Amino acid sequence: MDYLRSLHGNEPTGFQLFATYGVGAAAAALTLAALDFNWKTALLAFLAFDWVGGVVANAAETVREWWRDRPRLKTAFIVVHLIELPLAYWLAGGGVVFYVLGLALAVKLSVFIVGWRRNA
Repeated sequence: MDYLRSLHGNEPTGFQLFATYGVGAAAAALTLAALDFNWKTALLAFLAFDWVGGVVANAAETVREWWRDRPRLKTAFIVVHLIELPLAYWLAGGGVVFYVLGLALAVKLSVFIVGWRRNA
């Protein structure tokens, strides 16, 4: 259950959940539509779901409250997502899809860091 709190905080609203998963699912679907379907594309679509949905989740005050007292987890969160970047490059073979997803990751991490700094 602690994992779900890290994604949505202690008391997420229905809209927050709908927006997070809806936007993430749309990003995954667009990724699958843009590339030939295979196991690499499926994994890339999962990363798209995580990164784009994460922009919405990390913008929510409930999530920022949860992360406020977890400095070591914050660092791990950022490191794991940065490690995913070369994986996404390899999966996408570079190109436009990678750059769009890289932008989504940059926005996700920016929202995360700004939210954590604002609450520090």
